[in-house]
Amino acid sequence: MKSKISILFVAMLCMMACTDSSSVRDVKGAYRYKTTGKVTLEENFAGATKADTLVANLDNESGSLEIVSLHDGDSILMTIDQMNGDVIATRGTMDGKRLNFISYNRTLEVPTDVYYRDTITLSIGSLSRDTVLVRVVHEYETFDIVVKGHADVYENNLIFDLEYAGKSQSSERTLRGKGIRSLAKKN
Repeated sequence: MKSKISILFVAMLCMMACTDSSSVRDVKGAYRYKTTGKVTLEENFAGATKADTLVANLDNESGSLEIVSLHDGDSILMTIDQMNGDVIATRGTMDGKRLNFISYNRTLEVPTDVYYRDTITLSIGSLSRDTVLVRVVHEYETFDIVVKGHADVYENNLIFDLEYAGKSQSSERTLRGKGIRSLAKKN
């Protein structure tokens, strides 16, 4: 009889130690999300006194987000599945109505406009005129970035305040962005 009571007591202690906090129970589940914002691209040229700076609007990004409990009080696992992109997992904690997560690495495609200028000289008799033709090509540049931030919980919604920082895979450009917003709505 004593052994049964001991086993029952140990089982109850384990269940109490492995329970989720109420904030984790409220936030765990499946979400769909959309992210938007602006980033600053900066490139330093050798011998230049000023960096070439460009502000780029990010394409809207969407996908699904899953938050599961790690059964360790306020600890969670957040899995981000970008539509046509990466799948990322990071850990975090709930602090009341705020979700704090560990920064994670990912790639980011940034839309940029490249301007090509050509000069054509037109000569008619003794008259000569230079004409500058400008052609704009929309391209994407890939960056390896670190994402930091947190999310505030509002009923069935998470509002993320994100910060991006990274470096281009193909040039010497660096990327930084603050105040990038992502809204996740529970399914």
